Amino acid sequence: MDDNIYKAIVYIHILAAMAWVGGAFFLQLLGIRTNRSTDPEDLPKLGRQIEWFGLRYFLPVSIVTFAAGVILVSQRWQFSQLWISVAMLFWLVSVIIGALYIGPRSKKVAEMFEAQGPTSSEARAASARLFMVSRIDLVLFFVIVGLMVWKPGGG
Repeated sequence: MDDNIYKAIVYIHILAAMAWVGGAFFLQLLGIRTNRSTDPEDLPKLGRQIEWFGLRYFLPVSIVTFAAGVILVSQRWQFSQLWISVAMLFWLVSVIIGALYIGPRSKKVAEMFEAQGPTSSEARAASARLFMVSRIDLVLFFVIVGLMVWKPGGG
């Protein structure tokens, strides 16, 4: 592969990763701020927004990040390298967490707020659990980024 094409794919990979990780980090900050809000309507609104962004933003940028990474690995690295294998595993875990828990739970929490009202303690507790899982997911992102930077055992 031409070096300029390779660099363009690296650029796309980094931009997509920035969008993915930066977006997730921002949502954590927004969640903390929203949870502290005196307006009980804020948290239910955020739940709907997270559900919407999960499918239309986070899933696509994670796929672009992964696809560009696969292309890069196939050109200059090996899938058997530990840092790549662990990063791919954590990416897969993150996608599964997002698709099977965060996305559906965001929708369920929003529905709980709609049915029980914006001050529902049950919906607020479910929202707190959702943010805790998404924080764990964010830690996976940070580990993946660290693996990409330091490439332990990758030379």
